[in-house]
This record gives sequence, structure tokens and C-alpha cells, in this order.
Amino acid sequence: MRTTRFYILSFFILSCFGFISCSSDDNTANNNEFVVAFKHSSENFLDDSTELTIELVYSSEAPEIGNIDITYTTENLTYGESNDFVTNPLAAEGIISIPVIQGTSGTSFELTKLTEALPNEEKSITFSISNIDIANTEAYTQGNTTTQVFYNPTASLGGTLSPEIGGPNEPNQVYLSLSRKEETLVKRDTWDLGFYSGNDFRVKLNSSIYMFVAALDQTDIDNVRETDVNHLKSGMDFLVEGSDIYVDNPNGDINGTAIQAISENEEENPVYLLKLGHKIGTETPSAGGVAVAGEERGYKKIRILRQGEDYILQYADLNSTSHQEITISKNSGFNFNFFSFDTENIVSVEPEKTNWDLNFTVKTETQELPEGGQTAYGFSDYVETNTLGNVKAYRVSTDDFDYDSYSIADVDENEFVLNQRVIGSSWREVTPPDREVFSNIFYVLKDANENYYKIKFISFLNENGVRGYPEFKYELLN
Repeated sequence: MRTTRFYILSFFILSCFGFISCSSDDNTANNNEFVVAFKHSSENFLDDSTELTIELVYSSEAPEIGNIDITYTTENLTYGESNDFVTNPLAAEGIISIPVIQGTSGTSFELTKLTEALPNEEKSITFSISNIDIANTEAYTQGNTTTQVFYNPTASLGGTLSPEIGGPNEPNQVYLSLSRKEETLVKRDTWDLGFYSGNDFRVKLNSSIYMFVAALDQTDIDNVRETDVNHLKSGMDFLVEGSDIYVDNPNGDINGTAIQAISENEEENPVYLLKLGHKIGTETPSAGGVAVAGEERGYKKIRILRQGEDYILQYADLNSTSHQEITISKNSGFNFNFFSFDTENIVSVEPEKTNWDLNFTVKTETQELPEGGQTAYGFSDYVETNTLGNVKAYRVSTDDFDYDSYSIADVDENEFVLNQRVIGSSWREVTPPDREVFSNIFYVLKDANENYYKIKFISFLNENGVRGYPEFKYELLN
């Protein structure tokens, strides 16, 4: 798992070139001009951190060497090594001068916090681009001409984000915290089962690799053989009527897991046939397509028991006459503890339960077949909300509200729902030839700390028409 403080930014979209906070009165650059902006419109020192990198981005690679001058204004703070904060490079007469290196696509400077803010004490620094001097180049700033740095942790004001799901094989699950400006990235085949840390005893499947599970009428895992379960295998697949009963409810309700609640009574916990799904795909699909499912991973038999507040997982190959066993404890700071059959150990996947809002992932869904009946089915470019972390959302039509003018006064508390499918796949159309992002909808999200954001999707293709490159913009409504 890899966690970073922010994400890859897609710099140029529409007439605003993609700089954050573009407005209708921004100047429009041409191809011979050099534009500079702060990467983020706001920053803050999270947790116990004292160091912060302030990044600036360019519209193109720097054609020549040069210099960018940054000025600053403060609220309840004083610059200097014996005061509240310093920068690297150091400021001289109120100006931080940053060199521009030919051939680079951005630059940065370091901010060091030397004092702390008291609770409820407002301290901040606003940095502004005051001058850009590039040899033989017309240069100016556009978009984020300023960035405000908050001493105390505070919710991000918003921006334009491009989660790193990894292209048309979509190998990564990406967990995003909008308020903390954090991305947590994990390969989606590094875990198999998630053991719920809440009051109930529930176990979820890794739906991003298309797993299925079926209860057997046996309770002794060592007595189960492949011949006992072969009749179930044909029903555990996509586009098969009734296969929806072998997957978790895609709405995220913890009571909708395909594995039934783990009982205190050991004899009530059956053995299960577990289809392990697929490895991550490696083929290169045609432009606009995906290849998310690779080689099949086979089957296991499993049984899950309770021991006090812990889970006991028993597992084995189908024809094995003995089994392995591992104890998995709950962790109240997280929604789940995760287990991998590849490593035969607990693995780190999700951030803490209140530290993420959205998960970009491949997903096992359910849908109605044309001839009737329900089936399991796979989706790519899927966006889950963190319902177990109390993240709620709803969809808004641009027939009712304009995204740019939508404000906190327009939020309808009655519209919020606790369902991880609210965004799901509803933000784009991927059936050729109509591969597009829907421009007539956006979303409103309320996180665990009651920060309100509006979210509008921009793209799921890169500049070459390759899928697996989602991009969206968001803005704090508080």
C-alpha cells in the first residue's frame, strides 16, 4: 500500500487548461505562452507534521531558465527562524525567489513550521505568485495564483484530481480523502477477504477481482472434496441467472455479505466454496477498452468461526484432508482487517475508517438479465463511497442546478443516502461509440466530519483515448 498527500494533477482541461479554480474571466493561453500556477489552492499541516512542500506547476516544460517570485501575507504568524515559520529558499525582503530549470514541468519550495497553533486559534499563510521571469518567453500566472496554508488541520478547499488506477488494466484500488488531500493506493489482487471490525461478525469478498462464494451443507472442512462442489462452479460466473446470490450486496450494507454472519455457535458456521476470481489483466485492449480480468486464480474451501472478539479462518485447497488456520482480530480504527491467501497473512488495504471518502476500483455488481432474473456482473471505473465511515452522497441534475453556482445553501439533507453505489458507474458511458462522461450530472458528498463537497467528473480517458485515467474536480461547500 502506498499513501501520498495528493494526486497526479491533469493540468489542462477545456479552455482553462485544467488549472484548479479556473474562472470565466481567466486569460486564455496560447501554445507559445508559459503559464505557472500553484498545484493546490490550499494546504495544511496534517497530524504532527512540521514540513510541507509547496508545489507549482507549468503549462509546458520550461523553455529557458528563469525565476519565479513568491510573496506572502500572514494571519497571526511571523516569518523568521526565531519566529513561527521559514521557507527554503529563504525569503529576502518579503520575496521567496525560486529558480526555473529548463526542461522541467514544475518546481517547489519547502515550508517549515516552527511553532504550533493553539486549539481554535486561526493561523495561516497565503503565498502569491508576484512575478515570473523566463528568458525569451512570455510568462504569466493563471488559475491558482495563490495558495493558503493553514497551521491547524482543516478541510481542503478542493481541486482537480486524477486517481492513479493505472490505465486499462486498472490494477489499483485508490482510496481518496477529499478533506485531507490524501490518496492511498493498493494493488487490487493483494487481498481476498475483509473481516469487519464493527459490532457484527461479517466477512466480505474482494469484489474487485470478481470473487464468488457458496455455502455448503457441511461443517467439517477436512471432509470436503472437489467432487462435493463441482456442481456449484457453473453457477458462479457473470451473466448466469442466480449468480447474484454468490456475491456481496453491491450497496455496501454489511448485512448483505454473501458469507452469512459468523455465529457464536460453531455448528452453525458452514464450510464455503470460495472462487478466488482473477489475477489482474495484462493484455493491451483496443483504445477505450479495458482488460481487467486476467488468469483465473482457482478455488479454496474455507470456514470461519468466532473466538471471543476474534475471527478464526480455516482454509485449504479443495482436495486437501487438512487445513491451515489463522486468528484475525478486530481493529476498531478500521472498517476491516484484510487477509491474503497469497501471503497467508493479514495485509494493509484501506486507510482508517474516517480517513477516506471514495474508492476508485473494479467492482462486482448485480443487474437484471434481458430474459429476466438477476446475475452478477463486472464493472470498471467504479467509484464507491465509504458508507461504513458514514460518508453519504447524492446525485444532482444540471437541469435543476448549475455546478459552478451550486452552494451550501442548495444542499438538501433529505437527499443524502448511505449507499456505496450512489456514484458507482453512473458518471460515465463506456459502450462504444458513446464513450463519454455525463456532463449533465454532478454529486454532493458529506464526509464523516460533515464537510460538504460538490464533485463533477471530467474524463476517464487520457489524451490518447486510453481508458483507466479518471479525472474529476471538487469544491468545498462549507
